[in-house]
Amino acid sequence: MRTAIDQYTQDKHKSPQELNDLVTSGYLKHIPKDPLTNSDSTWVILKEDVLFSSSQPELGISDVHSGSHRISSEGTPYDSW
Repeated sequence: MRTAIDQYTQDKHKSPQELNDLVTSGYLKHIPKDPLTNSDSTWVILKEDVLFSSSQPELGISDVHSGSHRISSEGTPYDSW
C-alpha cells in the first residue's frame, strides 16, 4: 500500500485523503487485509506533517501500518510502529 500511496501522491500532486481514494483512482483493486488482524478496517493511517502541495485542502495519508495490538518479536505492539 505504501507504493500505491507514493504513486498516487506523485501522479496527482496531492496525497490521498482516505485509503479508498487509492481504490477509486485505480491504484489498488481493493483495500488489502491487515495480515495481522485479517481485516481491511484496522489499518492505522499516518498523516503528513505538511501539505504536499498548495492545492491540497488538508493533510493527506503518508503511510499506513497494522492496527494489531499483538506484540512483535521486538517486544512492541504492531500498532505502535
